[in-house]
Amino acid sequence: MRETKYYSFTNMFILLFLVTAYRIYMLVHASTVIDLYADEAYYWGWSQHFDFGYYSKPPMVAWLIMLSTSICGDGFVCIKIASPIVYMLTTINIYFLAKELFDEKVAFYSAIAFIMLPAVWLSSLIISTDVPFLFFWSLGMLFFIKALKSDSWRDWLITAVAGGGGLLSKYTMIIFVVSAFAYLVTSKTYRYHLKNPKLYVTMVLAALIYLPNLYWNYTHEFVSFKHTEDNANLEGDLFHPGRMFEFLGAQFGVFGPILFGWLLLLLLRFKSLKKDDNLYLLWWFIVPFFMLILTISLLSRAHANWSAPMYVASTVLVVAWLVMHNKRGWLYTAIGVNIFLGVLFYHYHDITKALGIELTRKTDPYKRVLGWKELGKEVESIIKNYPDAKLLSDDRKTMAELIYYIHPHPFDAVKWNPKGTLLDHYELTTDLKEHIGENFIFVTNRENISDVASSFKKVEKIKTIVIPLYKDYKMIYYVYYLKDFNGYKEGEHK
Repeated sequence: MRETKYYSFTNMFILLFLVTAYRIYMLVHASTVIDLYADEAYYWGWSQHFDFGYYSKPPMVAWLIMLSTSICGDGFVCIKIASPIVYMLTTINIYFLAKELFDEKVAFYSAIAFIMLPAVWLSSLIISTDVPFLFFWSLGMLFFIKALKSDSWRDWLITAVAGGGGLLSKYTMIIFVVSAFAYLVTSKTYRYHLKNPKLYVTMVLAALIYLPNLYWNYTHEFVSFKHTEDNANLEGDLFHPGRMFEFLGAQFGVFGPILFGWLLLLLLRFKSLKKDDNLYLLWWFIVPFFMLILTISLLSRAHANWSAPMYVASTVLVVAWLVMHNKRGWLYTAIGVNIFLGVLFYHYHDITKALGIELTRKTDPYKRVLGWKELGKEVESIIKNYPDAKLLSDDRKTMAELIYYIHPHPFDAVKWNPKGTLLDHYELTTDLKEHIGENFIFVTNRENISDVASSFKKVEKIKTIVIPLYKDYKMIYYVYYLKDFNGYKEGEHK
């Protein structure tokens, strides 16, 4: 009885609440040290107007930022605050998912193991598509399992909502359907659901929830799908074993070195897992996604976080196996190592400073989120002296950061795009050809802008902005005043 009480939801929730509070505190602390990541500033820009789709992603991440900033403003913390909170909700889903399949002990450790994953430590400080995606994936798994057992309309309908929400978060939610059907086809226990009309109604409802984004893509040249296809980059040489092993190696960092080691061992024990239908179900919600991303990494390249959804089932699988086989020492060590890695990452600057270690561009994992605020202030002071000019840039990340860090925010900024490509949100929504005769403040990291200058009657270099970040690296940008745009010239290129 005492042991059951120890593994209660209440105790798990207290630990979860404390971890979440700590992460929110770290967000506040980080706001004085680092800047928004370029993609976060990019998504924040999307959130300034409600839509059912945006250039490269479904709309959920922008909606989430829209919700949080409508409550507490557009500051650094408010843009990111949904991330640790949603991860708390995702962890609760995983607790009940593990409890549905096993017991309170497995549920307790699964929740703790998940919230302590290195990927979750990192992602809790970043607002990204993975944040809502993992919530809907875990919610979908939980109620899909409930629906298989109860066959109640409530459970099937919540599964549909999770499926639709997942598709509105990230298109790879479609692999959920593959895993579900693969399990049902091979499961003696629940195969009869293949003839269950509720299963197909669930799929139709999930598709209807997603439909507005499909229509948005239809009216915008299917840019999101094309971007997803471009990300896969399946052209040219289609054999990169080095990149595949690099991706595999990165997973030891994403899931934790001990947990991922155990996961690899368990995935190879298919026959053993098949004897337990619950472990077998989890296997099917890992392998299809894992094999897809592994194949992409071999044929092209894959980012470490692309595997994120498989770690919902992976966490429960590894924890359940270790608990069932009395290997809790491995589990405690795995969680302890992941906590150490997470705290080390959170306090990296504090620790290196205390030890007197001077960071360089190669040794600072935060290098991509430094210097943007200073750049914004410099450009802001220049723009104030040129009230007749709009902001112009030739780089998506620079443009996103400047729009956020310049006040008032220059939402009328335009992207330099002489080739008329559709490679980012700004190329989709702005067209310099509509601004004939207008003036611009051009911010770029290239000094030679002869291709740009030929399109304006007058070009004046205003300033070279140098922001020292490390002893071996400085952020350098060039600012020009471009007067009277007279149209792109034939043969211009970036």
